[in-house]
Amino acid sequence: MGTAAASTGLTSRSYIWTKDGSVLRSAQSHATYELKNIVDTMGKVMRSKAPLFHVVHHRKDFVKASPLGIRLRGCLNADLDQISRIFPSHRHSPLYTLFKRFTSPLRRAGLGRTMFVEDVEIVNETVDRMRAFLKGDALGKALGNLRRCERANLHTSRRLLAELRVRYSKVLVLRVDLGYYSTHSPGKHIQGLPISLEEAQLHRNRLLTYLRRGPLSDHLAGYIWRLEFGVEKGHHYHLAVFLNGQAVARDIVIADMIGAYWKSGATGGQGMYYSCNKNKEAYARCGIGMVGRGEEDRWAHVEEAISYLTKQDFYLRFRPGPRVRTFGVGGVY
Repeated sequence: MGTAAASTGLTSRSYIWTKDGSVLRSAQSHATYELKNIVDTMGKVMRSKAPLFHVVHHRKDFVKASPLGIRLRGCLNADLDQISRIFPSHRHSPLYTLFKRFTSPLRRAGLGRTMFVEDVEIVNETVDRMRAFLKGDALGKALGNLRRCERANLHTSRRLLAELRVRYSKVLVLRVDLGYYSTHSPGKHIQGLPISLEEAQLHRNRLLTYLRRGPLSDHLAGYIWRLEFGVEKGHHYHLAVFLNGQAVARDIVIADMIGAYWKSGATGGQGMYYSCNKNKEAYARCGIGMVGRGEEDRWAHVEEAISYLTKQDFYLRFRPGPRVRTFGVGGVY
């Protein structure tokens, strides 16, 4: 899943469903985008050296910003309170934490919206202080720990994909997002159903048992799941399922079958799902559907799609408690 595809996936998951069938727009995807943009911008600031803003002396002095300066000013307008509200149980990237700390005076002064000539010096000084801190050993160690966790999950996923490609001449790749209905009252925030972590784990285990022992069991080649949480959506899972493509096809039908079991069988009618396979044409680099062993480009797209399930740890990691798994891989069968 390339950049365009990842954006499409985020957009499709920005909708939530209520019990009466209403579809509501969620703020979770926008909050995720803003947080990711801040972390990526801080990484660029860390590697930069030149001033991001300077004063142009012409008939009337005015502020000129570099492209990175323009991006940083955009970050100053992000709704950090919304990010905290939607992701209350997450470990944020230290780059995000430092952004909040260093830019607090700039955000209070509204410099993301309007910057005057007299503001340039203090903003550039703030950027210099951030650069000095960002290059410290403590931050480097913290970022390294995050990268190691991300790489470990990605390595496990890539190993599964390599084994699938060797064992099967064709693999049917399914991507289904599994969640719960949300509640909404006029004038109030959207809220996910109060499904506990223990209930969400039980529902996941029922679904995995269905994959291993149900009607798809003879053709199951592997799976990858990731647990996430947001106030508006509650606990939810991103699931990739791999089937023997020599034995089964019709990915849209099968993805709907898995989703239907989640809705009725695993969750007792509390669940909802979104099938990415129903919307394959929206992906510029499609990593779902039928993939043949010799299709190099398609396998590269599959890897990109699966890496999306692992890379978020660098930006935002759900912390449900000690020894609670938020990522799992099964196969080859």
